[in-house]
Amino acid sequence: MRAIKNIIIPALLLTVSACNKKPYMPDNPPTYIELGTAENKYGLDNDGQQVLPTIKIMTYNIHGGVPPLSPGTVDLAAIARVINDANPDIVFLQEVDKNTARNGYNGDQAAELGNLTQRNVAFFSATNIGRGFYGTAILSKYPLGSIQKYLLPKGNSDEEQRVIGMALVDLPGVDSVIATVTHLQHNSDVSRLLQVREVARLVSSNNIPMVLGADLNEKPEVINFFNVFDGALTRTCAGGGCPNTFPSRNATSIIDYLAFRPSDAFTIQSHNVVVETYASDHFPVVSELKRNR
Repeated sequence: MRAIKNIIIPALLLTVSACNKKPYMPDNPPTYIELGTAENKYGLDNDGQQVLPTIKIMTYNIHGGVPPLSPGTVDLAAIARVINDANPDIVFLQEVDKNTARNGYNGDQAAELGNLTQRNVAFFSATNIGRGFYGTAILSKYPLGSIQKYLLPKGNSDEEQRVIGMALVDLPGVDSVIATVTHLQHNSDVSRLLQVREVARLVSSNNIPMVLGADLNEKPEVINFFNVFDGALTRTCAGGGCPNTFPSRNATSIIDYLAFRPSDAFTIQSHNVVVETYASDHFPVVSELKRNR
């Protein structure tokens, strides 16, 4: 695949936070890892195509592919149907297994979902389970390059490692956007605050248009957390009236978010959840963004 629009994610993103020294990492010890370019199959050679007037993005915590009412089983076809029905350009996934042998499944969930949805894949391992890994992923209709992973800080050394993953998406025409995915600590507000500060620092290191999908494990009313987050990113839904995302059987809270930066790069056309109660314990969140040029 050719170089993606000759855009490089700035070197400032390579800096390592002082609070992130000597972290645990299952597949490589540094806090920053250059993972290179995906094995792109889809959307190739698109420079001559028309630029997209809008892009549709989705974030989806897939619960390891395990339907909540069918514990111990994996149904990736159900996850793929949700994605295909919504037809997003870029998908951000959380709770993704790779070779873990959990729930009777020992494959690569991100790769299988890429095949089932005909999208390119970048997987970002966060912690190890058995002989495999558990983390996040990006699926994209268009080629992925400059794939990078960063460790996020932990408030307690016993907590599982969290990461932020980034990839440059080669959109049709001479156009690119950075896609960013993360999943913050579920059981520590101290760790979530440390992590969101690092996320804000990393994403603020450049002005290339960026879209982000995340399970932040934080409710919108937590002011000190969202003062940090909103200082770096624009949520696709903020304030009252945003639809709940979790748990899918009786959604009572918002913990899954889509966002972008800089604030003038996009205009929000829509924001909604897909009310699908079988495939995962989270609703997927979908937003369509008009690209401002």
